[in-house]
Amino acid sequence: MSELLTTRELQNLLKVDRITIYRMLEQGRLPGFKVGGQWRFSRREIEEWLEAQRDALALADETAAPAPAESVPLPLRCVQNVQDVFAEALDIAAVTTDLAGNPLTRASHPCAFCDAVLSTAEGRRRCAETWRAGAGASSPVVRPCHAGLRCVSVLVRAGGSPVAVFSACQFAEANGAGEGGIPDVRPLAAALGLDAEDLMARRAAVRALGPSEVSRVARLVQRMSVTLAEIGDERLALLGRLERIAEMTRV
Repeated sequence: MSELLTTRELQNLLKVDRITIYRMLEQGRLPGFKVGGQWRFSRREIEEWLEAQRDALALADETAAPAPAESVPLPLRCVQNVQDVFAEALDIAAVTTDLAGNPLTRASHPCAFCDAVLSTAEGRRRCAETWRAGAGASSPVVRPCHAGLRCVSVLVRAGGSPVAVFSACQFAEANGAGEGGIPDVRPLAAALGLDAEDLMARRAAVRALGPSEVSRVARLVQRMSVTLAEIGDERLALLGRLERIAEMTRV
């Protein structure tokens, strides 16, 4: 039998706090089970899960296809950190893409359902189409994505020019009963070559937001676009100063 880990032991292994562990369990993003009311984790399953996370990150890095730095005047490491905080605070996913929908950052706080969708080339292509639609949005627009979830996107400008799209996504809009209105996923599973039963089980990881929560997300997406624009403007100004200094040293 595989060695079992306690919650504290898993915290030490993953270097995260207890709240994060419980949130990941609730979202179906972490394998675990209860024994006498206490969570226990198979070391073998955790090691396999960690390996899967590494593979997913490597895949995201391979498929991100970032645009040349000179055409995207955003410090992407800084953008990633700000985006991570945004997504964690709202408990939904977020991503920054170029104007064609290609990710410039890795997705922050993804759910298990969309992890499966993005594990396929066709799923990534369809998601890119959803993100690309945000290039025409000067103010946040809530759109349905190809998987039946919702995405709020807005254009980011720097130096007065469009440079990127910021999207908050991977959530559903709650119906009157407070439940997420996610459609039948079997056609989607067939189109992406995924196991339908597994994808249906992953629907529980999708967070459902009420109308006021969706409006709040849209407001904060707008503020994020302003913040990213300010970061981009500061970087352009710095590059301009450095270029002038370089010209002075050549005289």
